[in-house]
Amino acid sequence: MHLHAIHWEWIIFGLLKLIKAFGLIPGAFAALGLRKLYQKWRQSRAMAGWPATDATIQSGQVHKQGLWSYWAEITYTYFVGEYRTGKHVHRFRNEEAADEFVRQIKDKHVLVHYDSNKPDTSVILDRDLEMIALLTPQYR
Repeated sequence: MHLHAIHWEWIIFGLLKLIKAFGLIPGAFAALGLRKLYQKWRQSRAMAGWPATDATIQSGQVHKQGLWSYWAEITYTYFVGEYRTGKHVHRFRNEEAADEFVRQIKDKHVLVHYDSNKPDTSVILDRDLEMIALLTPQYR
């Protein structure tokens, strides 16, 4: 069994335990948190030598988590042998900032790192995505 498969089994197991312990809505919020932790783990692996290519931001959705936290879920496409899609989650303290971020980065190009053994596994580094938003005059 692959390390990647084992990792997801533990995430699913942990998610089910959270839902059982806290209920469906808090469990859903916990799932977003787990996704963000998994994203950080993938980012650290990508920085350790994954190849990179150009990606285009296709869309974004803003989700509320708790009283003071919002998540912008970004969908992007990239080409490695064929077109592929990926998702990236970015955290904000208010809905307006998250909405503006999504609006500013839509259709922009960003560097995406991918696993050369499994090109469907990809990650955008937070710093690369933030750089694109900072370079957009309206976001500053």
